[in-house]
Amino acid sequence: MHLAFFDIDGALALGKYVPDSAKEGIRQLREKGDLVFICTGRNVHYVRANFGEYADGFITNNGRLAYYRDEVIFDAPLEKKMFRKIMKILREENAGFVFHDKNNGYYEGPEELYELMKEVGDPGYLKWHIDEDKEYYNFDICFFDSEHCERIRKALENYCILNPHGPHPSADMSVFGTDKGDALKAVAGKLGVDINDTYAFGDGLNDVCMMKAAGHGIAMGNGQDLTKQAAEYITSDINEDGVYLGLKHYGLI
Repeated sequence: MHLAFFDIDGALALGKYVPDSAKEGIRQLREKGDLVFICTGRNVHYVRANFGEYADGFITNNGRLAYYRDEVIFDAPLEKKMFRKIMKILREENAGFVFHDKNNGYYEGPEELYELMKEVGDPGYLKWHIDEDKEYYNFDICFFDSEHCERIRKALENYCILNPHGPHPSADMSVFGTDKGDALKAVAGKLGVDINDTYAFGDGLNDVCMMKAAGHGIAMGNGQDLTKQAAEYITSDINEDGVYLGLKHYGLI
């Protein structure tokens, strides 16, 4: 049995659109008895609602939660000390930011950035006010312009990797210590699959750790340069049958 892990944005999908060739590749893969995991910075409710039909399990919150079907098989919330340190920096930089627990995202920051962040999630997901006593897994930022984004990135560079959301003025953050790669290895171990039988598809900076952890890392043709450098194989762009051709390259379909 093989395990295939797919980032969403820029790898499996553009927004909520999954190319027909990717759907067909995943259908053939699962038909053979291999398992598919979506591996993303997003929360499990968003992933289940919009992409659940394509997967057997999910790695969410940039690797801090993993699910096999309905069972949580990896759970690594942010340490409180790290959470408070990051909060302090974000407040100092006047960022808009959302910390995520298992069910919702909680916002703090400028009101105009709150409205921008509401656009990204499903209706009702985003709440105003962060309770510092709650348990959180990861966070997103929202910024006024590219200069503001760069200031935030530099202020957090010792703690997180910033992964931009294309033209939208926001980014998800992977906090050092636990990432998509750790969750991938935990999933493979739990299911008794040799790491050499794991395949990871990604395009962003937060996918590098996942591709390095997998037996085989596949970068999308539309991926970032550092992501491609970390890959074993570079497939074509998402809109040029990248997922399907990547699976075919390895003889998985």
